[in-house]
Amino acid sequence: MQIFENLNLLKSAYTVCVKPVCRQFGLTQMEFDVLMFLANNSEYDTASDIVRLRRFTKSHVSAALKSLAAREMLETFYREGNRKSIHLRLLPSSGPVVEEGRAAQEQFGKILFADFSQSEFALTQLIFQRICAHAREVVQEGLPCSL
Repeated sequence: MQIFENLNLLKSAYTVCVKPVCRQFGLTQMEFDVLMFLANNSEYDTASDIVRLRRFTKSHVSAALKSLAAREMLETFYREGNRKSIHLRLLPSSGPVVEEGRAAQEQFGKILFADFSQSEFALTQLIFQRICAHAREVVQEGLPCSL
């Protein structure tokens, strides 16, 4: 199906756009992705959130978190009254990466939608949200993949 090739193309283009940030700060793509996920999704602050929502492997997330903690870009903590779940918090030293990363993400969006009208952009968002809702049903609810 053509959509799979196109999704891979979008992912590759995103990687090209953020690679200068990764190089500038000496980060792997996974370390960058984890940092940006935490920066852009403050309500999700555990390794399992990252694995579940970004569909990364546990081992890759774990390795990235260890590296980022060693570089003092994030820390782990327990919430009061809950010693069961380890939560993640970005530290001030991650600020420059997040700032540059958000600029790269914004530039990527501008490139993708450069010649779209506001109504075309809104329609694209609506359609993509519907596609993702259907995909979520398949993944989360075990919707059968038969017609």
